[in-house]
Amino acid sequence: MAAVELRVDLSTLIDAVVTGDETRIISSARSLLEQERNADVLLGRIGMMATKGDPEGHVSITIAAAAMLARFLRARPAPLDTEVPPQIRALPLFMRALITAAPAIRNGRNVSYEKPQPLFPSAFLDQNKSVNQVMNEAIQQNDAQLAERILLGLYGTGADYRTLQVRAYEAVSTTFANGGHPLMYTARGFQLLDAVEWGEYVPELLHWLAPHLPLQPNKPEAAWMQTVREFIADTQKHSLASVRTRLSAPKNANALPLQQVLLSNAETAEVCQNVYDAIIPGQASPRAVASVIALAAAEIIQKVGDEDRDLFIRVSHGLLFASAVRNVFSQVQDEEVYNMVFTSAAYINALYKEVTEQVQEAARPAVAATTTATGGGLIAISQLETLEAQLKEKDLRGALHTAQRYLNLGHDARALFGTISLVAALNDTTLDQGHSLQIVQAAGEEFINWPKDLVGTKIDSYLHIALRAAALGKRDSLASQLA
Repeated sequence: MAAVELRVDLSTLIDAVVTGDETRIISSARSLLEQERNADVLLGRIGMMATKGDPEGHVSITIAAAAMLARFLRARPAPLDTEVPPQIRALPLFMRALITAAPAIRNGRNVSYEKPQPLFPSAFLDQNKSVNQVMNEAIQQNDAQLAERILLGLYGTGADYRTLQVRAYEAVSTTFANGGHPLMYTARGFQLLDAVEWGEYVPELLHWLAPHLPLQPNKPEAAWMQTVREFIADTQKHSLASVRTRLSAPKNANALPLQQVLLSNAETAEVCQNVYDAIIPGQASPRAVASVIALAAAEIIQKVGDEDRDLFIRVSHGLLFASAVRNVFSQVQDEEVYNMVFTSAAYINALYKEVTEQVQEAARPAVAATTTATGGGLIAISQLETLEAQLKEKDLRGALHTAQRYLNLGHDARALFGTISLVAALNDTTLDQGHSLQIVQAAGEEFINWPKDLVGTKIDSYLHIALRAAALGKRDSLASQLA
């Protein structure tokens, strides 16, 4: 059954956004949430409006992050001293998404979308080519319209939405340009569609996504990517196809040694070989390997001190990319996407080498010398409220203590990262392109989805990164407006 929020009238809210009337925006947003409308679906609809005026891409994936984080907030317990509707707790996220989306929504009102003629799979029969082959040609030849027509053709056949995902993911699985953003836009764009249940929104999202997929002359690939392609091309030695027919349970512990290889000066070919060895001889699942790669990316971020916010965000792109890859494996299991683990591993290894040159000592980030509170007792909501207050005061030490205590008591991690996102939403997205929210989302998803058979592995770095992303960004006046 379609979510009720897909039919809710947003005209008053959007009019306020277009005119820039902040008082009306807040009152309209609050009214919708007080009616117990789920924020994630509403944010999905707003994100789809924003894609029309967001050719650059960061606005749309920031709103996608807000939508997914709003889902985390559903797990947050109700306050003990109020009967406020539970959806109202997402108001800071909702408002930040609206503020972020406003310029794109205004721009999109003057943009007309003329859907190109779909190119159906049957058109390739006479050419003796597959959809994959033609899609890859579009990517290599920087033909965004051809890529869009192919994806629209699949959509027009009534193909399962996972087929669309696989074709898009496979197209960028062995490329790495523009810092890996094509894959990030693809994975997070599909999350935006998840929020609105796909359907009629698919053509609009594909129109926004298609220009980001091809290789572009002004955004050259990383040098190490050619080594990855050469490794993958030797299918006699390096094919991962047998994973699909494996009958035994995965041995995911065999993926853990890969982290040490990634955090070393190993050559790209050696990194790829270790990935292959973990999956095929070692029998770890590609998804578990992707999780280990993301953990290595998190460890690299921890080399960067709190004083250099720009470097923190730039290095965090490793986690954003690796998390997107792990998300791909949670959505689809087709062998065409498996090669992403080689690309992800090679990128994180290259990032490690780059950061090591800039940061000589892997010093853990500094934290405040004193704490403003002592943990919030034993009740989950009390601890979360304490954590929120500590983050607003930039008290990282106190926040880390409270968060660890919360988790040690067995409380829901989704509510924890949802609460962290409420403070991240206070950061000015015009200054950081929404990366505070994106980093909290990636760290939260990796923490929550860490393989259960690797439970003994230390993954606190995800928590620390999310706290830093939320607490140490530059804020605007949103907090005072919501008071």
